[in-house]
Amino acid sequence: CQLSQARGINKALMKMIEQIGEKTPDIKNRVLGIAHCNCPERALEVKKEIIARYMPKGIFVVDTAGISSMYANDGGIIIAV
Repeated sequence: CQLSQARGINKALMKMIEQIGEKTPDIKNRVLGIAHCNCPERALEVKKEIIARYMPKGIFVVDTAGISSMYANDGGIIIAV
């Protein structure tokens, strides 16, 4: 479900990262997944920001595949908590 809206990819990613912190209980003991659609650099920046803010147990980065590529679209990021 849509939790918020922002203009521009950088603002949208920062809002998404903020929502992770607000909506995820016990984030320090969780492993997060980041899927990217043809944009590994952006995924690594998101990973770096999440680590700096929340220090989760772990984060892995993968390419999107199948239907998730359609949802993310080219350059998109999906974060699974």
